[in-house]
Amino acid sequence: MKKITTLLVLAMLCLTFMANAQRPARIHHEIRHDRRDIRHDKKDIVTDHKDIRGDRKDIVGDKADLRADHKDLVADRKDLAGDNKDIKKDRTDLTTDRKERNEDLKNHDYKDARQDQKDINADKKDLSKDLADRKDDRHDLKSDRKDIAGDRKDLVGDKKDLSGDKKDLHKDKTDLKKDRADLKEDKDKLKKSEGNK
Repeated sequence: MKKITTLLVLAMLCLTFMANAQRPARIHHEIRHDRRDIRHDKKDIVTDHKDIRGDRKDIVGDKADLRADHKDLVADRKDLAGDNKDIKKDRTDLTTDRKERNEDLKNHDYKDARQDQKDINADKKDLSKDLADRKDDRHDLKSDRKDIAGDRKDLVGDKKDLSGDKKDLHKDKTDLKKDRADLKEDKDKLKKSEGNK
C-alpha cells in the first residue's frame, strides 16, 4: 500500500511539473495572439476613421448638390411663371389681332386685313414657341424634383453609412481595450508562473 501511495504522489508531482512546464509556452502563445488581435484592431480603427472621413465628404457633397438643385428648381419655377405670362400675352394679342382682322374684313379693308393676318401668323408662331418653352421648363422642373429626391436619398444613405461606421469604430475600440486587457492579464500570468519556479 505504501508503494502505491508513493507512486501516486510521484505521478501527481510529475503531472504538476509537466503542466507547469507547458504553462509558459501556452501563455506565450496567448500573448502572441493578443498582440496580433491588437494589430488587427488598430488597422480596423484606422479603416473606420477613413470610412468616416469619406462619409462626411459624401454628406457635404450631397448637401451641395441639394442646394444647387433647389436653386435650379427656383429658377425653373421663375421661368415657368414667365412662360405662362408670355403665353397669356400672346393669346391676348392673337385675340386682338383676330378681332381687328374681322373688323377690317367687315369694312372691306383687305389691305389692313392682310397685315392683321400676318400679325396673327406671327402671334401663332410666338405662342407656339412659348408653349414649347413652357413644356421644356415643366420637364426641367420635373427633373429637378427627381434630382432633389435622389439627393435626399443619397444624403439619408450617407448618414446611415456614417452612423454604421461610427458604431464599427466604437466596437473596434472596445475590442482593442479588451485585447489589451487580455494581453496584460497574460503577461501577469507569465510573471507569476516564472516567479513560482
